[in-house]
Parts: sequence; C-alpha cells; structure tokens
Amino acid sequence: MPPTLPAETRSTTRRPGLVTFALSAVVLSFSLMQTLVVPALPTIGSDLGASSQGTGWILTAFLLAGAVLAPVVGNLGDRVGHRKVLLGTVGVFVVATLLAAVAPNLAVLLGARVLQGVSTATFPLALALARQVLAGPRLAAAFGWIAGMIGLGAGAALVLGGLIVEALSWRWIFVLAAVLIAVAGATVAAWVPAGTAPVVVRRTDWAGIALLATGLVGVLLAVSQGGSWGWTSVRTVVVGLAGVALLVALVLVELRRTAPVVDVRTFRHGPIVLVSLLTVAVGFVPYVCYVALPILTQAPESTGYGQGMSVTVSALAMLPSAVLVFLGGRMTPFVVARAGAGVAALLAAAVMAVGSVGLALWPTEPWAVVVAFGVLGLGNGIGYAICAQLVVTLSPAEETGAATGLNSVVRTIGSASAAPVVAALLATGTVADPAGPFTEAFWVAAAVSVVGVLVAVGLVARTRRTA
Repeated sequence: MPPTLPAETRSTTRRPGLVTFALSAVVLSFSLMQTLVVPALPTIGSDLGASSQGTGWILTAFLLAGAVLAPVVGNLGDRVGHRKVLLGTVGVFVVATLLAAVAPNLAVLLGARVLQGVSTATFPLALALARQVLAGPRLAAAFGWIAGMIGLGAGAALVLGGLIVEALSWRWIFVLAAVLIAVAGATVAAWVPAGTAPVVVRRTDWAGIALLATGLVGVLLAVSQGGSWGWTSVRTVVVGLAGVALLVALVLVELRRTAPVVDVRTFRHGPIVLVSLLTVAVGFVPYVCYVALPILTQAPESTGYGQGMSVTVSALAMLPSAVLVFLGGRMTPFVVARAGAGVAALLAAAVMAVGSVGLALWPTEPWAVVVAFGVLGLGNGIGYAICAQLVVTLSPAEETGAATGLNSVVRTIGSASAAPVVAALLATGTVADPAGPFTEAFWVAAAVSVVGVLVAVGLVARTRRTA
C-alpha cells in the first residue's frame, strides 16, 4: 500500500482518471524500451558488425545507466519539482531514442542507450506525482496501474519488437517508440498538475554516483571481456579488482552521507539483506533468457543449436512467458493472503528454478523452450511483486523510501549483470558441442534461482516470526 501523506502535502484533481492514464503511459514507454530490442539483438549485431559481447551491451548499457541515473534524476525532482523533471526526462528520452534509430555503428547506439537509461527515473517520478495530486482510493488505484506497467510493458515488448523488425527494420523499433514516448509526455503536460508537495533540498551525492558507475562498469566489463582477454590475464584481473575496490569504497562513502545515492545502511536489517538477494535473482534470471533465447531461436539449424525461427516467430515464442509474468504479478496477493509472503517468495524462486532447468535440459527443442520459458515467466512475475511488497513490510516505516530505492538499484544491477555473463559463456562455443554455451547459461540461471530458494527459506522464517 502507498504510504499515507499528511493532508497538507496532497492535493486532489478533477481528472484523476486522466492523471493515472498519463502517468501509466509514460512508465509504459520506459518499460517497453527495456526489452523492445531483445528480439532484434541478433539482427542489430549482424547489421552493425558487433560481436555477441558487444550486442549484449545494448541491454546492459540501458540498465546500468538506469541504475545510476534514476536516483540522480529523482534527487533533481525533489529540488525543482517532479512534473517539470518528468517532462524534461521524457524530452531527453525522445532525443536519445531518435539517436538510436539513426545510429551508424555500435558505439553510437550504446551511447544512445546510455542516454535512454534516464527513463528509469520515470517510475519513481510518476509515483511521486501520484502521491501529490491524488488521494484515497484514487491514489491506491494509480499505484496499482503505474506499477503494473513495468511487467506489462516488458512482456509486451518482447512480441512487439519482433513484429516490428520482421515487418520493417530494427531502426523502426526506436522510431515508433519515440512517437509513443512523445505522446505519453504530451498527456503528462496536458493532464497532470504540478502538485503541491514542498520542495526538498538535498545535496547531490556526486561521489557516490561516480563510485557506483565506475565500480559496476569495471566488474561487468571484466566479466564480459574475460573470455577474449583471458580470465587470468592482467587486464581482466586489474579491471575486475578495480571495480570491486570501487564498490567497496562506495559502501564506505555512503555510510558517511546524509543523503546517499545508495543507502546501504538499510542492510543492517537482516530481512532487507535477504530481500535484496532474492531481488538480484529476480532481476538476473529473466535477462539470461532475454539475451540467449533470441540468438538460440533465430540461428539457422545448420549451426547445431539454432531453431531457425524468423524474428516474428521467435517473438511469438516468448509471448506465453510475457503473459505469465503479468498473471504471476496478479496472483501474488492471493498467494500471500492464503500462505504468507515468505511462501510466495519461495514459490517464485522455485518456479524460476524449474523453468531454468527445463531450458538447460532441452535448449534445442522449440516446444520445451516455450514451455520452460513460460514457467520461468510465471515465477518471475510473482518475484517482482513479492519483492516490492516485502521491502515495504519488512523495513522500518521511517526507512521505507530508502529501502525501496535500494531495492530498485539492486534489481537493476542483477539484470545488468546477466548480459555480460551470457555473452562470456556464448564466446566459449565449440564445434563439438555448439549448444553447450546455451546449456551452461541456463544452468547458471538455475543455480541463481536455487540460491533464491535458499534465501526465500530464510524469509519464510522471518515473516512467520513477524506475523
């Protein structure tokens, strides 16, 4: 449930339905862009002459930038007004998307994806505006619609991206997305009032931002390039250790900040540590499939592992999973009501593990891929919903905002980590076992899901003690 705000910090509007529609539309445009390129990754890589590692960074760049930029833009919204910053964010989003549409090479496309990462801030900004201009049942309904756009958009984009690429080209993905983003921004400008919340002045944690960005880039770069550089080479070891050292420094710096970009102090509460670990799994596992499955399904059968699907058929093969992600989120409240939040978390991780094992056992069977990825999607949908609920219910009331922000960063980091890992595994393919790297990638997803199961067992005990 959204936190109840004092009456003087809220205002009402005569058009609550239009406000909810506008805020949901702008979050939907961000959610679509997370996975809209997934079915097109092999096509984009081939067109731009990119390696599998480079193609994987088309996803990673967006997620990594989002993890860093979202708290920065959110801080700016606190200072100058959330509506003004949301409209500015949409403007940058449109320009970056059009730049991606005309990108002549991978470097420009990655730069555009980094700029697109600013759109991650549309979600917290939309929630903040909803709190300011809506009240009572209207506010609760708006929270449900806005949050629901995350899963709905990411799932729908898997199908839409394939259809657009097949009918037009991958560049039209960005052209049509830019139109949608602009329309969503226009609805915000027309229907969403500025709100009446007081302006909060906080100093921007530039040191934390720099350490978070450089630390994550260092670790992910070492993972993605380790296969080509050599896992024991000086370059891989130095870059990886430098990234880890910067992340350690981030923790030390953030402990001294009054307004940290990542409030690691919330980790002192044991349940939040467990929820964060589960959130990493929920973010990591589906992105393993988002990177690996388009390559696996669209490759020619002559490769020894490919299923020879067209881009459209490949996208449609992902449709059951997209639907089940949405249904998983919708069924979570019923599971919680009947069995408890801890059991729901355990169910999410276990179902993801079953789906991952199915993909690992039968990666070259089209029917098995559709069924197993669908099962994984159901668990993932439950996971998204239950992690958000557990953060609110298990964190102290005065730290809910910080815990929610940290959880968002943790989930994005989990997702961003998947592409380099999969790219590194796919680079190790051999003629003797061409499907081997895909099998290994899915086993990694299964192992991470099993870790999630163990974490969820701890959450079951925690939630029963606090019930």
